[in-house]
Amino acid sequence: MLKLPFRVQFIVLSALLLSVLFTPVSYAQSRDSFSAEELRAAYLTSVVNYVTWPDEENRSELTIGILGYPSVYEEMINAPLSPVRGMTLNVRSINRASQLTGVDLVYVGPSASNQLNAVFNTARIRPLLVISEHSQVREDMMVNIIPTTQNRLAFQVNMDRINDTGLRASGDLLMLRGSELEAAVNLRRAQGALRDMISERRQLRAEIEQLTQQNAQLHNRIDVLEQTVRERDSVLRAQQGTLEDKQQVMESQQSVLQELLEELDEQREILFERETQLQEIQRALSDSEQALEEQQQQLRQKEFQLRQKQVESDDLAERIATNRTVLAAQQQQLRDQRTALAEQLALLESRERTIDRQRLYLWAIGVVFLFVLLFLLTTVILFMKSRKQANQLRLTLVDLHEAQDKLIESEKMAALGNLVAGVAHEVNTPLGVAITGTSMVHDRLTLLNEQLEQGNLTRDNLQSFIGRATESLSLTQKNLTRVGALITNFKQIAVDQMVAEQREIDLKVYLEEVMSTLSIELRRAGIQYEIDIPDELRMVTIPGAMAQIITNLVTNAIRHAFDEPSGQLQLTAESVAGNQVKLMFSDNGKGMPPEILNRIFDPFFTTKRNEGGTGLGMPIVYNLVRQKLKGDISVRSVPEQGTTFTLTLPRRI
Repeated sequence: MLKLPFRVQFIVLSALLLSVLFTPVSYAQSRDSFSAEELRAAYLTSVVNYVTWPDEENRSELTIGILGYPSVYEEMINAPLSPVRGMTLNVRSINRASQLTGVDLVYVGPSASNQLNAVFNTARIRPLLVISEHSQVREDMMVNIIPTTQNRLAFQVNMDRINDTGLRASGDLLMLRGSELEAAVNLRRAQGALRDMISERRQLRAEIEQLTQQNAQLHNRIDVLEQTVRERDSVLRAQQGTLEDKQQVMESQQSVLQELLEELDEQREILFERETQLQEIQRALSDSEQALEEQQQQLRQKEFQLRQKQVESDDLAERIATNRTVLAAQQQQLRDQRTALAEQLALLESRERTIDRQRLYLWAIGVVFLFVLLFLLTTVILFMKSRKQANQLRLTLVDLHEAQDKLIESEKMAALGNLVAGVAHEVNTPLGVAITGTSMVHDRLTLLNEQLEQGNLTRDNLQSFIGRATESLSLTQKNLTRVGALITNFKQIAVDQMVAEQREIDLKVYLEEVMSTLSIELRRAGIQYEIDIPDELRMVTIPGAMAQIITNLVTNAIRHAFDEPSGQLQLTAESVAGNQVKLMFSDNGKGMPPEILNRIFDPFFTTKRNEGGTGLGMPIVYNLVRQKLKGDISVRSVPEQGTTFTLTLPRRI
């Protein structure tokens, strides 16, 4: 009756020992495959290390609530939770937001997203860290988990919202990902395996105690049998008086004795087998304890590696915080540039409408000019007939000169329009950055004042405000300085174009200012420019005429020299004999054939008439060089090799 249960128990104990011995192998083989519940449980048990509750010195435990994800709750309670800063961790399953009493951290699963507003309302009343998943409530979000792959989790952290709740989050919270999260999952698995091994070890000890008790019972049974044999031997010896009379009784007693001896041998054999089995179980238990010690050693090594990774993540957190600040500034600058671009597009549409009106005026002037030419021809034929007609012809010539002056003034206004557009674009960006920096300082100052009035102002908050205010004011000062320089250049060039007076200029500096006002048009056309002029090359000239010449040459190159949105312009200058300066303006565009090159300075000659060309740009440049600046101009061009304009100007008019 005792042999079968013992064998069953021995087989069960052997299976338990084999499962304990092979458990580390199966864990090592599957440690790189993480379930969604393991990742979330590891994240929830790790995030409490980086968040501080306001009354921790008076607390002995923290409670984690699981809302809308029962499998995560099961995973949380399957492994022991290590204490955090001397406080034990408790896990509670929650079915609705009204059960948040006593909960310090709540995880809201996707199936319970309809209760997020109620949870956030509770977080406004008391310090409660809310971890959501796929949350759309952006203004109240604290930590939002976004699953990416099976073994990865991405998340969003709103540090300001966490601090407003009364909690204090460390910067290392942003680094809780990747290998650190995997290490946390492996640590939880190792702790669960260790707990199972300890439980199995207790079961083995209980089985050993039970076997020991059974062995003791067997010993007692043997002792009873031996005592019975001795008693029967004594009875037998007492009854040996008459051997013949008691022979039958003796034979009966001997058969009983033989049965008892056989039973005694069987019990001794069973006892020997059980002692052998007990020794094997003890050896297996010793091997299990040794394997347990090895697992504990591996667990300590993994904990040490985890601490090293946490130390390494500190430096990464600092760099990420810096990069996030720079990225926020760049994103704000990009938004400002988009706003400025929209304004520039509106301005461009207005300019296009103005150009359409001017094109209509030019067509009208061209028609009038044609009629004037016909009238001049008629006047020449009739010149000999009437002096009165000669006087009318002179008056007509005067009108033509006035029309020419008006055309030149129109070109000046167009150049001034390009100047205004370029400067407006260049000024908008730094002004937007300066306004943004000032607004940020104002908002931070308002927040600091509220914290001061509420008595929540800390040294960290004050140092953070001083650091950010210093950065914002420095950025504002740099951009306002840049705006001042742009406005100074704009004022000087605008005055030069409207006032035809002589003054001394540094040719390189002045041409850089003029080209900077045209930079927006050049960037839109994908054209780069280079100025290669010696320093301190000074001239006494008419700067307004010089600016109009360069503007017309750049505009002509944009319209005619390049078919594709790319190209290169170059301005070079050098002193030549006769106290003169040779200025060369060249491009690497498609060039001109001889039939176009010979007529480039003819009035009203253009190859882009259907696209708004008037044919007056190059004649105006020719007249300004020859009449205003008292110089000379020539052009050289080869098809597919570019065009070069050479201006020979006196250093002093």
